[in-house]
Amino acid sequence: LINSAAITLPGESTNYNESDWFKTLSVNLNGIFFLCQKVGKNMIDNQVAGSIINFTSIGAMEGFENNPAYAASKGGVRQLTKSLAVEWGKYGIRVNNLVPGYTNTPMNKNSWNDPVLKKQREDRTVFGRWAETEEMAGPAIFLASSASSYITGIDLVVDGGWLIKGM
Repeated sequence: LINSAAITLPGESTNYNESDWFKTLSVNLNGIFFLCQKVGKNMIDNQVAGSIINFTSIGAMEGFENNPAYAASKGGVRQLTKSLAVEWGKYGIRVNNLVPGYTNTPMNKNSWNDPVLKKQREDRTVFGRWAETEEMAGPAIFLASSASSYITGIDLVVDGGWLIKGM
């Protein structure tokens, strides 16, 4: 199972819309939990070992302003993954996070199309650019394959060096 669906509904925390909060958590956290629950139960009932990969975000690891529901939901996914990894490891089920940095996707089109925001985000990476969606395929294949058979509960960060870059 690969859970990669997400939404982002930015807004200032002091005025954040309640419906945006619940919609974001519903898609980004609840959706992932209930899919994991269904697939995990099926794997356990049928004695099938395997891999579950949940997409989180660098926003789960760093503070970003003006998007409280997204940050909370991705932080929740990060910890949910670790909890499921502990609980289901005895069944041979590995559960890991794939943690992308800014990636050129439809969800990020507003930042991508804003020259100032696009450049700010590019400058935060070691490579000076955003990721392309294809660059998530290799890490996902690795986590899904037997090459990662002794890996569970980790955050595989694919962010172009965003999190390691200092000043």
